[in-house]
Amino acid sequence: MPIEDINWQLLMPELVIALTLIIVLVFDLFDSISKKVLGWMTIVGAAIALAVSIQMHQAGIAGTQFNDMFKVDNFSLFFNMIFLVSTILVTLISMSYLDRADRKHGPYYLLILLATLGMMLMAAGNELIIVFLGLELMSLSLYVLAGYFRESPASSEAGMKYLLLGAFASAFFLYGIALIYGAVGTTSVPAIAEAITAENKSPLLLAGMFLLIVGFGFKVAIVPFHQWAPDVYEGAPTTIAAFISAGPKAAGFAAFLRIFMEALPNLQGEWSGVLVLLAMLTMTVGNVIAIAQTNIKRMLAYSSIAHAGYVLIGLAAAGAAGSEAARDEGISSAILYLLIYCVMNIGAFGAIILARTEDGESLMISDYAGLGTRKPLLAMFMSIMLVSLAGFPPTAGFVGKFYIFKSAIGSELYLLVIVGAINTAISAFYYLRVVVTMCMREPEEELEFSPYASTLVIGLIIAAVGVLLIGILPSLMLTPAQNSVF
Repeated sequence: MPIEDINWQLLMPELVIALTLIIVLVFDLFDSISKKVLGWMTIVGAAIALAVSIQMHQAGIAGTQFNDMFKVDNFSLFFNMIFLVSTILVTLISMSYLDRADRKHGPYYLLILLATLGMMLMAAGNELIIVFLGLELMSLSLYVLAGYFRESPASSEAGMKYLLLGAFASAFFLYGIALIYGAVGTTSVPAIAEAITAENKSPLLLAGMFLLIVGFGFKVAIVPFHQWAPDVYEGAPTTIAAFISAGPKAAGFAAFLRIFMEALPNLQGEWSGVLVLLAMLTMTVGNVIAIAQTNIKRMLAYSSIAHAGYVLIGLAAAGAAGSEAARDEGISSAILYLLIYCVMNIGAFGAIILARTEDGESLMISDYAGLGTRKPLLAMFMSIMLVSLAGFPPTAGFVGKFYIFKSAIGSELYLLVIVGAINTAISAFYYLRVVVTMCMREPEEELEFSPYASTLVIGLIIAAVGVLLIGILPSLMLTPAQNSVF
């Protein structure tokens, strides 16, 4: 494609992140530069890209580039907002965390930006190979970040497990692409949709479709492809566990939606029932096992698995929809839930960092006993995030679950709604257990907590305000989500 034919406006969010990456790389070479300056550069770059994405979304700017392989529309722009908000929040909670751990900041922020760029490619990919390239750019960055604390056996183990299982899942995904190409002769999303007819549902095509489900299932931690999540979340740096649970999960679902709703709509009868089953399994396994956890990071890992099941309800509702309106409602509820989930989950992990003692992080739930009186600000932040994750009003978590269940009812998936409601009740137990421990239990021993870090508190305030604001005024995000359906 000649350079003069490129519409640079369509690529502006990605170009801003790429430029920020280069700037951070150059400034990291100077020892005289403060470590936190690199973090603020990352935040400023992500904020500019976020502002550009919001402006483009409101203006309805859309188009394709590079022989229709890269597609910019309200759908990809809305997901850009999710990725960039996640990047900003994670960077804010990372600054003091890296200082305390005495780690280099430059490579850390570079990898965060590379992963963000990969997520943006996944959301805008209009070609299976582009989606795969974005997926690998994101994944390779996350493998390194998970093992960033190389001297820590737990972090090294987390990075190695994530690498090995991630490579295995990528092979499934790539093999699925190869089989689909063999069946229809193209990897372009629109061309695949045109090539698949009622008479062209070959076993090769169906095998490729199921391999794609396996590949995506690993990336978003759907049961039974979830086994990596608890170990990786527990061993990885807490900030990276927050990042993995937010933006990359949203990116996986963005590509999942794009491919299955735009490339494989004529196979809905084959995959919609599978998604219903996976949604019920994922919610149930995640919530039931979370009850038994005593380590709060492992509890949030299984909680993350359960929330992937809630998002699958929206996908299943869109796949089983009998009308265009029901389909659109399923898609919009899923992307709204992903935005809400990213904010509240990063907030929950940020509260864990805020609870750090002089001896290290407080990771056992029993360590939080008595925080309601000793650290009321921390207890307040933690309670807001946990209550929202449980789905209580007037928080954003309630809004997300309400519209997810509403979309499933619109598609007549009543059993799925019942299972989802039961799982919501189950999840309330382990979320509220932490709140009860903080507010109603006496500590077994007095712990010396570290002073609050300003950037960490700023990040938590943003997350808490977002959770409460969306809960009280859901139309703030519901309308943009409804306008983002392709």
